[in-house]
Amino acid sequence: MTWKRRTSLAVAGAFCIFLLIATGFIANTRPGGYFIPSFSSAQPSEEAGQDKGVPVPAPSSPHAIEALATQAPVLGSLQEFSRFDGYGLASGECDAEFSDLFKEIERSAAQRKDIGNITSSDIDLHWKEDGALRAMIWRQKSKLEGEYVAPRALSILHQIDRAIITSSEPVPDIEFSLTFTDVPDDSTTETHSNHTFWALSRLPHDKNMWIMPDFGYWTWPLDLVGSYEQIRVEMAKNQLSWKERVPRLLWRGALKTNKVRQTMYQTTRGKSWADIEEVKWKSRTKVSASSAASAISMADHCNYQYLLHTEGRSYSGRGKYLLNCGSVVIMHKSEWIEPHQDVYVKSGAEQNIVEVERDFSDLEGKMQQLLNQPELAESIANNSQKTFRDRYMTPAAQACYWRKLFHVWAGVSFRPEPFEVVNGKSRLRGVPFETFV
Repeated sequence: MTWKRRTSLAVAGAFCIFLLIATGFIANTRPGGYFIPSFSSAQPSEEAGQDKGVPVPAPSSPHAIEALATQAPVLGSLQEFSRFDGYGLASGECDAEFSDLFKEIERSAAQRKDIGNITSSDIDLHWKEDGALRAMIWRQKSKLEGEYVAPRALSILHQIDRAIITSSEPVPDIEFSLTFTDVPDDSTTETHSNHTFWALSRLPHDKNMWIMPDFGYWTWPLDLVGSYEQIRVEMAKNQLSWKERVPRLLWRGALKTNKVRQTMYQTTRGKSWADIEEVKWKSRTKVSASSAASAISMADHCNYQYLLHTEGRSYSGRGKYLLNCGSVVIMHKSEWIEPHQDVYVKSGAEQNIVEVERDFSDLEGKMQQLLNQPELAESIANNSQKTFRDRYMTPAAQACYWRKLFHVWAGVSFRPEPFEVVNGKSRLRGVPFETFV
């Protein structure tokens, strides 16, 4: 579908799609407020305890019941709520608990402070033919212009909506552009280095891109995957002990998307410690019949002690799932940057991932070291579970990242104009988010 076709329902003169998030009114106009309570025996850090936030209703109140219904399913025994299973941590709690998660946002803000604040023309998208939209948060109200129904777009918009309606604090008015493609700026088109937008990943030289969470934190509608919360629950419910897991290196995926995958495939052929198979797809969401026998669900990846992560067309969205397993995740040196990469610890007592060269020349040596030192391997796996599954890959961390993105962007960007004049009268731009979805 062309850009012209996709914007045919927009207001005359509009080149892109606008989202005006309005759902915060649901959160803030009810009597007594609407907040996500945290139920857990876990104690907040000292810094988090200093941020009192806003009052939350007692669990017996109707508002608390509604709030509980919006929380993520519970991990572990499925009987106790973790304070990181919900989406409603206050900003002070977010800063205290997930400080290493926000370094990429802080880098982007520092870069804008050096070159000047973001302007409306910086987020212009008329040059981009597809895979993008322009959005606005204004007084926590949702509106949208045009049509964009790609699953990735909907997943991102739902995450933004969720981050707003679960916020116990006001969300700033901002306007921004989003791109949902694996490669944010197609190399076959003119480079628009002056444009600033939110992307799923970026290369080190793409300093004007701000990284947002992966669309899969809402859902990934593929065979063997599904919603993020569902996968986390299934992984925890069926978790095996370290010794019960298969002591081999697992990888499944498409080979043609990246040469690094083909190199990996050739390097591991015939190795007793490797369980590496190509998976072919008959459509965007369905595995081909020839690959059905060797395909493994995302949750069942956790049955292996060692999991291999490779980049795809750019970054690869599977990494967040593998890091939820509590296995040893081995990954090659990356080119593409993701939000959580500052949390990686590659050596020392707190090591939580194993990094190898992009040509995998040291993969066999590192695998043999891990197999010969099972205590080291199990320690890395335990650190991974503690760092990622139980903290930085939780629902709370994702909501905190979105809200940090909103607030930091607002500090270096123009103030949006929510109204337009049509037939001599002012009206809000766009269609309500609830209507759009």
